[in-house]
Parts: sequence; C-alpha cells; structure tokens
Amino acid sequence: MTTLNYACFKSFFIFVCIIYLPGLLFFLGFEKGYMKYYNFDGGLYSAFIILFPLFNLIVFLCFYYLGKIPIIRFSRLNSNLSLFLIFVVSFCYFLLSVNFSLNFTSSFRHINRLSNAGPLVSLLFLMKPMMFFIVALMLIHILNGSQLGGKSRFALFLILIASVLSLNSSLHFLAIPILLCMLFKPKVFLLTSKDINWRNMLVAMFFVPVVASLVIFIGIGNKVGYAYLISAEGIVFLKGYGDILFPRMSTSLFSSVIMLQHSFDGISYSNDIFDAITSTLYNRFSLILPLDNFDSSLINTVNRLNYMVVFANHAERAGASPGIISSVFYTPLFPLTLVIIPVYVFILYRSLAYHMNQDIKLNLLSCIVLPFLLLNLFESPINIFYLLDPIFILFFTVVFLGKFIDINTVFTK
Repeated sequence: MTTLNYACFKSFFIFVCIIYLPGLLFFLGFEKGYMKYYNFDGGLYSAFIILFPLFNLIVFLCFYYLGKIPIIRFSRLNSNLSLFLIFVVSFCYFLLSVNFSLNFTSSFRHINRLSNAGPLVSLLFLMKPMMFFIVALMLIHILNGSQLGGKSRFALFLILIASVLSLNSSLHFLAIPILLCMLFKPKVFLLTSKDINWRNMLVAMFFVPVVASLVIFIGIGNKVGYAYLISAEGIVFLKGYGDILFPRMSTSLFSSVIMLQHSFDGISYSNDIFDAITSTLYNRFSLILPLDNFDSSLINTVNRLNYMVVFANHAERAGASPGIISSVFYTPLFPLTLVIIPVYVFILYRSLAYHMNQDIKLNLLSCIVLPFLLLNLFESPINIFYLLDPIFILFFTVVFLGKFIDINTVFTK
C-alpha cells in the first residue's frame, strides 16, 4: 500500500474508532442509561467484535486493491478564477450568517423548522457543508507543506466569523477551534511524535477539556436554554446529564449492533428505504415543479427510520443518523453493501487524495479533522440520493467539482 493510501486509511480508521469505541467504555458505567435509551437486548460486545473488524478489514482491502488504480487528472480552472469563486461563496456565506444571527438564535434546530425559516436560511444550511469542504482543501494545502496566502487566509477568516454567527449545534462548535488553528497555528497539523514535548502536552491537556466542556454546554443549552442551564436547577441537571449524554454520543454504535441483530433475525428495511427516497424526492420536487402541494410535515427519511428503529422513546419529528457502519444495513442490496459502503468510503478519500502529495503523512489531529469537516458524508451515505439536498450537493462537489481546483496554486495566493 502506498504512503498516500495508507495515510487515508489510517485517517478513516482513527475516525471510526473515535466514533464507535468510546460507547463500549461508556456502556460499563452507564448501562442502565443505555438500556432505557435504545431498543437493544443483545450482546453489545459480541456483536461489535463481529461487525467492527469485518467492516474495517473490507475498507482496508478497498484501499489496498482499488488504491492501485491510477488517479486520473482533470484540467484545472485558472487559479485566479478559482480563488475569486471561493471568495465570492465565502462572502455570501458570511452575509447569510449575519442574517441568521440577526433573526435566529443558536437554538434554531430545536425551536424552528427549516422550511419555515425562509430561503436565506435554507441557502445558508445548503452552503455550510460546501464551505467546510473548502476548509478541508485548505487544510490539505497545509498538510502538503505549503502556507496559505493572504487572500486565502482572508476567505478562511470570513468562514470563521460566519461559523460563529451561524452556530446552532455542539458539533458545529468544534469547527471553530479547527479554523482558529488553521489561521494562527497551522503547524499543529504537521506535528509528528518527535515534535511532541511537555509544552505541547500541557497545552493539549488544557484546551481539550475546555473545548469538550464548551461543546457539552452548547449542546445542552440549545435544548434546555442557557438561562436555565446556569441556574441552580440547571447545574443539578448538568451533573446528572451523563446518563443521557454518553448514550446519545453512542448512537452510531448502537445503530450498528441493533441493525446487525435485526439482520440475523431476517428483518430488512429495503422497502422502507425505497419508500423514504421516492416520497421525499417527490415532495421536494413539488417545490419547483407543478406537482401536488408540498407537504412540510413529511419526515420520511433514513435518519427518521433509524431513530424509530433504534431508540426506545420517540419525539414527534426527531431523527438520528445511522453512521457509516450501520448504513450497510440501510442501503438496499444487503449483503453486497458490505462492499458498496467501503467502496463509497474509498471514493471519498480518493477524492481528497487527489489533492494530496504522494508522500503526505497525517498526524493524529489531521486524521481526525479531515473526515470531521466532511462528517455529513459519513453519517448516512444513502442521503446522497435525496436530490436538492445539501448532502447530495456536497458529494457531487467533493468527488467531481473539487477536482477542477488546483489547491497548490490557488491557496498560495
């Protein structure tokens, strides 16, 4: 396996370990919380020992064998034109975020409906994943050993300010320290084990808990209100939140083992998935075509189905992304999807590798940050079939449009 393919596989493997493995550890201390949270009565560890290594082995084989296929190079756009387009969309994203901050709060997801928020907010949510892809390209430029030019740094600064103004989820908050590091401390993404000293370790020991605490605070505050959270009752609530927080962080893990259990029981959701895709597509196209009236109350998606199958208690309109591994069971043509989904992972990383130097080496931080910036594509791959959807547009941008950008010349400006 080449250095480039190994770096990409290592990034994915570390990423899925961070998503899935902590749930196994949390389960030891919060078993009662898990049992009342999920529809699960099987053997968690035995199911995971079957599924997790098998899936990652197939992903490894995809990188090993498909990685031998030569990368086909595309003609690139003029670097000045590319940078101009990136600056225009960054500025538009900034303006849309200003509009969002003036009219909504960070609790937007819990008190508003996107379909009722107006076209400007819909456009903001449509652009956000693509903006993070631009950030991912800038990060790859840094990982290639190059520095961002003044104009590129200004575009990145606009994305940073826009991300602060449009903050509406705890995971979204994680992008802010990433953007700050890229602007002011890009070398942290290049540190090797030889570069780590006591000073770096002390800085990490300080900032990691601070960032984690802010993520938890924002995530809970969005749901229950910040005024309540800083009250005496809110502090008591916060102290007991572990029984809810840790199980909720393990949704991808439990989605995987529950779906594995259902597959052993002969339960298939292929018909439900086809119905979800066709009905949602028809409903969305009714917005722009002379079809039946658009039904804003419809919520027939993979995320909703996963929520109904996996969770014990159901809110009226909630959903939960199944995660990359359990998507194997939701994607039609199972068990062929045991290969299809790993190939999908390979295609995503091959699209990123298109911009990387052949001898690139990713440290632990960059292994985590790169897939995080494209998290939407890993949460539920089948969502790319929902046309007129941010995930479809992001996928198309990553695997096709992004290849017309020569990052080595664009981001040096």
